[in-house]
Amino acid sequence: MPEIKAAPYTFVKEGIFYHSRRVPSDLSAPYNANRIMYSLRTRYAVVAM
Repeated sequence: MPEIKAAPYTFVKEGIFYHSRRVPSDLSAPYNANRIMYSLRTRYAVVAM
């Protein structure tokens, strides 16, 4: 399946759009990871935008 790019910082995993951003180093203490990713709960690029 070709990669669909809907909006900056989004990616598709198993047909669902996700938003992903890197956590700045000065704010990384409260987070256990260097990235924050969450589901946009849609399969449509227009809705993900």
